[in-house]
Amino acid sequence: MDYEEILKMLVLVSPGTPLRNAIDDIMRGDNGALIFFVQDPKEYVRKGIIQIGFELNCPFTPNKLYELAKMDGAIVVSEDLKTIWYANVHVVPDSTIASTETGVRHKTAERLAIQTGKLVVCISQRRKVVTLYRGNWKHMLSDVSFIVMQMNQGLRAVERYRSNFDKGISSIDIMEIENRVTLFDVVEVLDRGITVLQISKELNFYLAELGNAGTLAKVHLEELLYEVREILNLLIMDYATEESIGEDHEPEEVFELLMNRKGGIDSIANILGYEEQKAQLFEFMVQPRGYRLLRNIPRIPMSVAKNMIKRFKNLSGLLNASFEELTMVEGIAEKRAKAIINGITSLRNRANLR
Repeated sequence: MDYEEILKMLVLVSPGTPLRNAIDDIMRGDNGALIFFVQDPKEYVRKGIIQIGFELNCPFTPNKLYELAKMDGAIVVSEDLKTIWYANVHVVPDSTIASTETGVRHKTAERLAIQTGKLVVCISQRRKVVTLYRGNWKHMLSDVSFIVMQMNQGLRAVERYRSNFDKGISSIDIMEIENRVTLFDVVEVLDRGITVLQISKELNFYLAELGNAGTLAKVHLEELLYEVREILNLLIMDYATEESIGEDHEPEEVFELLMNRKGGIDSIANILGYEEQKAQLFEFMVQPRGYRLLRNIPRIPMSVAKNMIKRFKNLSGLLNASFEELTMVEGIAEKRAKAIINGITSLRNRANLR
């Protein structure tokens, strides 16, 4: 199941939404339900999967869904939540489809979702549990208080990794000026930043389930993620070999490989193009190209930064470039050249005061 599709389904049933209001009312009324979401149900009627009880074709409202759930049978609703097609329906999915469920309603829901690939919501009358099915994906909605607890734990983890990531970036700033960055320094800080993004990706599921109740947590998470993706891309552009990143130094493909990697920091070295050097992480010295330094200087667009890297090759060449040499680069006038000189001077002063 696609990540974005799962988020959309969780948002659909999050607290405060019309569908969730109806679901909560159904459970409070000690009723169960099987709700089948399909934009055009006629195909499933022809196939005999939907055996019509009452054809309604009426606008969707939470109250109508709640009242219809008092009847036996399934309810068929449009995927855009605008129309209730049928109620009191007998759905007949392929009985040969394997099911891990035990109750009749849940078995039917699981088989229906697998056969059609559509969303099916099953509400247990006895256990007061809501289960979502789509294809082979299954998710049981948790109590809001439990989700809040999990969200808070996740945010604390992101805070720790973000703090360590920022410390690692500050250390690399100094080591780059002193020309003593090792491959280990690079892969370690990349690992921290990637972990921040990976944890936050998991937290998006909690935010989707929380709906309106997760507004403050969403704001907090956005603050913790500020510029992490951009910094990681600049690190990739600075340190990945041309064999892995290409002559144009575009980081997107390498970034995706890093996000989806299975191994530890050795795998990061591999993806960056240092497969032969991964056994010497602590000893192998690496030289940045200088993209991150240039992007930290105001009003230096990426196109100009690439012109400068093409001209001076790496950070060492940038640090030793004269004012006149800087102004010879396309896109660098006197004002930008002064800003670059001042930025380099500021970094050197920080290194000396450390």
